[in-house]
Amino acid sequence: MIRMLRVSDVLEGLSCCCLAGSSHAGRPVKGGYAGDLLSWVMAHAEKDDIWLTILNSVNVIAVAELTECACVLLTEGVTMDAAVLQRAEERGVVVLQTGLTTFAAAAEMEKLLQRC
Repeated sequence: MIRMLRVSDVLEGLSCCCLAGSSHAGRPVKGGYAGDLLSWVMAHAEKDDIWLTILNSVNVIAVAELTECACVLLTEGVTMDAAVLQRAEERGVVVLQTGLTTFAAAAEMEKLLQRC
């Protein structure tokens, strides 16, 4: 039986923390996208992707919602202002944080995806 990766698995597998949207940690993760140019992410990220970025503005929440990504993973220890995290909660966007570089986080995500 094929098991689907979930946001909760990413939380555990990458030892990251959830900054917003923890009630949506059951969402499926089908792939990933790493990018820091919002218009490029809007054009290329797919539904149920985990989006790896160092961007932390309210526009990230809007793009995450528009692309229907599974969650946003802030890399390199980046965080978001309380007002941005509040918007994420209101909009149902999961925001995770890790101290890993984007490259290292992407490599670990690939390992998690290969296990499922």
